[in-house]
Amino acid sequence: MWVIAVARAMKPVNQDLILIQDEIRESFSWGIESDYESAKSLSSQCKNPSPSIRFNSKVTVVGAAASPDIVPNYPTIVADGAIGAISDLSKVALIVTDGDGTPHLEKALNKGIPICLHAHGDNQESWARILSIIDENQEVILTHQTPYEIDGMYNPGGFTDGDRAVCIAFALGATEVELVGFSIDDVGQWSGVTDEKRKLIKLKWMNKVLQILSLRVDDEE
Repeated sequence: MWVIAVARAMKPVNQDLILIQDEIRESFSWGIESDYESAKSLSSQCKNPSPSIRFNSKVTVVGAAASPDIVPNYPTIVADGAIGAISDLSKVALIVTDGDGTPHLEKALNKGIPICLHAHGDNQESWARILSIIDENQEVILTHQTPYEIDGMYNPGGFTDGDRAVCIAFALGATEVELVGFSIDDVGQWSGVTDEKRKLIKLKWMNKVLQILSLRVDDEE
């Protein structure tokens, strides 16, 4: 179902997935320095083992607008707190998180499901909290959002947990991605505590990332 080392496969499938990150930073007036410093700090502090994941088929990616009690039919990547929507965890290959999927994310940690922990410029407290919760056996992939090479980390592209999860699915060999629980008009129930107005702006950028991958959200006009 999924095998092989992550290190061989976590490259973006389209360089535009990296270039758009600069556009996003500019739109929010974020500096790249904070992204870089957060990433380097996470890389130095996380000592957990990396999983071996490789897809060779269709993959489901579950986002924050998912309905409850999902039973996946395919290998599945879940965006952060949307893990709370999954009633059968046996198909979940990876949880992609920047650490704010409270309280649903915490319930899924240390249960044998690998996580992909992401460094933003402003989420150092969030990823540090996750590191304090997980045990030494929790498998972790580290991602960042800079154009730089950072030891032990990857940048497969993406911005929000949802579209980054899709980028990761393709980077790890998915032949097709099924989107479940993605919306560009509504903040999903699994998003955790968030600024709704700001989140809706972020969802527009999420959609632009998905368009690079030739994917369409159901409520896209």
